[in-house]
Amino acid sequence: MYFNKKYFLYLVFSLSLLVGFLINENSSGGAKLDYEYLFPFTENFKYDFLNAIDIFAKDSGTLIHSPVFYILIGKAHNLFFDLNYLKIIYIIISCVLPYIFYLVLKERYQNNLDYCFYFSLIIFFSPYFRSSAIWLLGDNLSLIFFCLSVYFINKKTENSKNFTNFFLSLFFLSLCCYIRYYYFIFSIYYFYVFYKNLDVKKFYLLILISLILSIPALIYFFYIVNNYDFINRLSKHSNLNLFSNSLVILSIILFYLIPFLITLTNQFKIYVRQNIKLIISIFLFFLVIFCIDGFFKIRLIYFSELGGGIFMKIAILSSINTSLLLSIFSFISFIVLDFFFQGKRAENYFLLIILILSFPIFTLYQKYFDPLLLIFFFGLIKSKQIEKIIEKIKKNLSVIYLYFFSFYLFSIFYYL
Repeated sequence: MYFNKKYFLYLVFSLSLLVGFLINENSSGGAKLDYEYLFPFTENFKYDFLNAIDIFAKDSGTLIHSPVFYILIGKAHNLFFDLNYLKIIYIIISCVLPYIFYLVLKERYQNNLDYCFYFSLIIFFSPYFRSSAIWLLGDNLSLIFFCLSVYFINKKTENSKNFTNFFLSLFFLSLCCYIRYYYFIFSIYYFYVFYKNLDVKKFYLLILISLILSIPALIYFFYIVNNYDFINRLSKHSNLNLFSNSLVILSIILFYLIPFLITLTNQFKIYVRQNIKLIISIFLFFLVIFCIDGFFKIRLIYFSELGGGIFMKIAILSSINTSLLLSIFSFISFIVLDFFFQGKRAENYFLLIILILSFPIFTLYQKYFDPLLLIFFFGLIKSKQIEKIIEKIKKNLSVIYLYFFSFYLFSIFYYL
């Protein structure tokens, strides 16, 4: 009975995506526009590959996109003449992501498995996951590959089999990067893990395999750099102001940590009392940066008029100074992150830096991080606090469901 209850809920949530498809749900706001802009490139790849590559590489709107997903969809469209059939197949493929996320939780925590399964289903509440599935966008496919890579890098086996798991983690990370190449920065962390757990010969073998897997990508980048002024065009869309990017990313992270922080309120209060000097130091750092930027107008803090996440939207709607509000939320986020990171601070902050460096672009959308942050925190971050969340997941699941479902409803009504 319990088994049936779990998978019945999984089926219901999966069917909700098909309902969303029938009513053209656009809960992320921009998915329909992205589809309308990008789908013509997919159509081009159906007929003339070389001409399609030329058109794709020339377009400034595709600079942060790999052509691989559009090539795959274009070729698949040749097999399924009715586009709706192809969209339904992609929705079914997307429904695999929550289950893979469950496998990650099962491998890492190995307790409360039934409720871990229920927890994994909150991905179905993600407006960005749903929109990517419904509007045939590449984000979900890249996340499926990324989540598989996280699963294999966490897989616990005898030392003799570690190499196989690490190879598979590298292989799926490579596939992920071929869909969304900004994930390649995570390879730094992966090779750090490989180096710690393998002998030198096997470590260098993985480096060689990585280079071989990268050959098609290197050929493509060499081609567009030499023929389409790629670096110069990309520089106009990139943002080397890592501080501003960090504020946006930290504020988005805070939004996703709030429901989990609620379940650990008492532990967080103890952390604050024990680390008051550290908190004051971090506050003074943010205050000094904000004051220097405000008085000397050196543009340490500036943001795109688009994107920025839910707290940016709140700042704009309430007419509050955006720099001030984002600085406050980022300060709070940094404290919350340090609370979660304690015990393994060096490795966890290393991962956070990798996450920030993965998105050196001027306009940051929340869709880049949802549901990526769930996979990031519960699949890669090493934290006693996250272990406590899993231990208490049965008690707190309703709070977590309510939070993410409310966000989903808010997104639907906001973009009506």
